[in-house]
Amino acid sequence: MSGKILCQVCGAKVHIIKKHLADCHPEWDVARYMREYPDAPLFSSQAEELVRRRRAEMKTSAAEAIDDTVVAMPTRSRDTKQKMHELFGFGEVPGALNARGGSIMVTLKGSSSYDDMIPALDPNYVFELDLTKTVLMALELNMATYLWGYHGTGKTSSLRNICAVTRRPWVRVQHTINTEEAHIVGQMLARDGSTYFEPGPLTLAMKYGWVYCADEYDFAMPAVLSVYQPVLEGEPLYIKEAPAEWRHIEPHPDFRFVATGNTNGCGDETGLYQGTQLGNAANYSRFGVTEEVVYMTADIEAAIVTSQASINIKDANKIVDFANQVREAFKGGRVSSTISPRELINAGRIGLARGSNWRAGLKLAFMNRLSRVDKETIDQFAQRVFG
Repeated sequence: MSGKILCQVCGAKVHIIKKHLADCHPEWDVARYMREYPDAPLFSSQAEELVRRRRAEMKTSAAEAIDDTVVAMPTRSRDTKQKMHELFGFGEVPGALNARGGSIMVTLKGSSSYDDMIPALDPNYVFELDLTKTVLMALELNMATYLWGYHGTGKTSSLRNICAVTRRPWVRVQHTINTEEAHIVGQMLARDGSTYFEPGPLTLAMKYGWVYCADEYDFAMPAVLSVYQPVLEGEPLYIKEAPAEWRHIEPHPDFRFVATGNTNGCGDETGLYQGTQLGNAANYSRFGVTEEVVYMTADIEAAIVTSQASINIKDANKIVDFANQVREAFKGGRVSSTISPRELINAGRIGLARGSNWRAGLKLAFMNRLSRVDKETIDQFAQRVFG
């Protein structure tokens, strides 16, 4: 067969880039190749024609039926349905079952060309039942989801670990006041005296079916976030500066949009989150699911501290008791800061290293960042709890 394409890595002439990378460049995968050489073809015209012919012959399970040596296009094996309470280890408690007492079925994605984009599961992560059900519902129904709340409540980690369990490729993009539209959708760049288009993370996620996490959503300027509005409505992405092959991006059936923030777009009511923006209501209204993520119940939080800091449950309960006193004081306006599970875990690790001195751990992990007035008030909580 003639008409081979050129490998941009070594210059070899091949029919299928995926197979060539596996044979000759194992340190490369297709995703990396497309990022480095976005305009380069992945397979020759003959290979493409063979793929089309095989797919026409076998309309069902086409990707599985075509020989692995032929398929070079991004493919996915068959998805399966799994019982949620088994997949996430909830057990058959009433909250993990449907209204009829039956199993809630969720999608477990099959293997694809982008399995390297599936996040690693944190073995110590504890799934909160109601939040997990909400996120899974949104993923199943393809509804854009916005999670907001205090720092350390597990907004991003819940999304990431749910994607890990359900095998959904994931890309996380941090937003700041300096985030520009080009950072999201892509831009023209120069290399070796010529220009080329480098697709942004949103463009790649929409094209190849990844979960796109817009992290710290409320830190970006509202004018920049407007680029998401058609995407949040399920419409294609149009990039007017891009070459023809990247100009019009239809959302892949597996593409999902999730976002996190410390505020719900109405501004910072606490004074804790400097730099967050007052959001555009029309933008936030396009999220199909919005959920405030609050701190966990005391028993779950203590279990997490026990697991992550390797301390016993009795001491973890005391640390969580201290934390809840701080949070109540913050809600009542008696102190100007609150404490997150992340800081409790650090306090547990430090306290264990200091000979089970949890008060010292809390000072180093949390209290030393406070104003003198807040530190004195909160240290009294620690004295009551730990002596």
